[in-house]
Amino acid sequence: MKNSMKLCQIAIIIFLIILINSACSVTYTVKTSSTVSLSEVLKKEIPAIKNFKCTFTRPDLTISIEMKDVPSEESLNSILANVKQFSTIENLNDIAKSVKWKSEIYDINLIIYSHSKEKPLIKYSASYFKTFDASNTSEENIDGYKTWTKYEEPHT
Repeated sequence: MKNSMKLCQIAIIIFLIILINSACSVTYTVKTSSTVSLSEVLKKEIPAIKNFKCTFTRPDLTISIEMKDVPSEESLNSILANVKQFSTIENLNDIAKSVKWKSEIYDINLIIYSHSKEKPLIKYSASYFKTFDASNTSEENIDGYKTWTKYEEPHT
């Protein structure tokens, strides 16, 4: 009887730990006026966009774009230019407020997929901070999503 009570208690503790950990990584679908506008602009300019989705998983915003076909370099450049224009501190602070995040969004990720591939074709990323030290809020450490880095999957 005592062993079964201990097993029950252990099972409850494990369940609570899993529940707490899963609550830490909640992903929110983001729909603000700025994200809706970005989606509309991109779909109008680039009809090959099949799906557009913005999500927030603290502390990052991810814009996922699924293309009908492998995009041209011109389409990729247009997507990135529009996302850069969208990525203002004001827009990202509005998004943070919409998901009740009381801090800056640390990173914005742009992931572009081809309909025919499971892995992303290209990923771009920009950060609010210049370094990994989010406690350093000095002007010298604020990039404000201005510097974008491109990551490409290795071709196999």
